[in-house]
Amino acid sequence: MNEYTNGEIVVLWDPDKCTHSRHCIKGLPAVFDRSKRPWINMQGTSSEEITKVIDLCPSGALSYRRISDEGKKMEPSAQIKAIRNGPLLIQGDCVLTGAEGKVLKDEGPYALCRCGGSKNKPYCDGAHAKIEFSDSQ
Repeated sequence: MNEYTNGEIVVLWDPDKCTHSRHCIKGLPAVFDRSKRPWINMQGTSSEEITKVIDLCPSGALSYRRISDEGKKMEPSAQIKAIRNGPLLIQGDCVLTGAEGKVLKDEGPYALCRCGGSKNKPYCDGAHAKIEFSDSQ
């Protein structure tokens, strides 16, 4: 995990999560520039503009925290639990959006397919048991 700060916010970048969608680079090239070191220039624009672009990161590789919030305990609004050799169980306030942008569910609980075998994607239909899905593979 790499951290960058401007005194107001701390930007965190997890390269292992990055899918290189380039939302950050296209959104704020004055801040995010892979040809420079460090590649994140926290002085490139306001904290507000930086957080707006980070909120668009599809993989979660980029995140941030406000320095003024440090030490405050944040309660999660949703919980995601991976069931061994089964689906992802979603509970709480979590919007599920389909590939076309349509909201499918606006809160849990629901179970999402993790094996790829469901005939009711993105939802789990129990196919993981039939195909003997193993999350260790």
